[in-house]
Amino acid sequence: MTAKKSKGIALIVTSSFFFALMSAFVNLAGELPFFQKALFRNLVAMLVSGGILAFRRIPIRIPAGCGIPLTARVLCGMAGVFCNYYAIDHLLLASSNSLNKLSPFFAILFAALFLKERVSRAQLGCIALALAGSLLLVLSNLSSVGFATCVALLGGVVSGAAHVALRALRGSHEIDSSVIVFLFCAVSTLVALVPSLLYWTPMSGRQVLFMLLAGSSCTAAQYALTGAYCYAAPKDISIYDSSQIIFSGLLGYVLFGQIPGAISLLAYTLIILASVLLFLHYRQERQNGGAPDAS
Repeated sequence: MTAKKSKGIALIVTSSFFFALMSAFVNLAGELPFFQKALFRNLVAMLVSGGILAFRRIPIRIPAGCGIPLTARVLCGMAGVFCNYYAIDHLLLASSNSLNKLSPFFAILFAALFLKERVSRAQLGCIALALAGSLLLVLSNLSSVGFATCVALLGGVVSGAAHVALRALRGSHEIDSSVIVFLFCAVSTLVALVPSLLYWTPMSGRQVLFMLLAGSSCTAAQYALTGAYCYAAPKDISIYDSSQIIFSGLLGYVLFGQIPGAISLLAYTLIILASVLLFLHYRQERQNGGAPDAS
């Protein structure tokens, strides 16, 4: 394993932990409109990333060739945030994050489609296994929270596209990761600001605190995620993103006493198993003298 790939793995696991922590803080904030929660999440990240840009005196500019992938990163990432926040309010913490963390598998498909990266039969098999787990989770919740489950699944799809957009941006050393994070958060903040002002819900000091903590956790996760895909391809490290399912399950149990049912646990297991099998496939490929990683 190359040093770059090791850094990518460490960063994506760190990102998963902070995203799980963010979800827990969002849940602890209680009854608030999901777009109002998204506003706080993006506002904190925008202020932090903007401060870093000002401190480092980095100009906000978009180099030639970065416009399309950066736009895709912003729009898909923003859609993923809204879907995820809606799902967190209506599903178990582990369930919402399990469906959201299907993004690595969709990232492999999108990378093959747009970046022309090769997809093997083993990868397709793992993707099918993960999708089977997600389908099981959707069907088991169809009568009670079916819409929220589908929204969470949609969040996983668009998040996968956002990950691949980050991968496309990694080839350009002219655009700083702080610029990517700032533009993403700035656009998301402006979009969330409109419904938040129209349907503002008063917040207690406790709710404000939890939302600020959620925003801070998200900022840390965002920088770790951006850095991860600057070191390695989605097909090589995105499977470690599934660790968020474990982190979310533990936080859901410890903080909220959430205990998933047998079908949900089976769905989580299938998704995690797909990630493990994918990792074993990559390791076997390297041991057999597969093509070296260009990253």
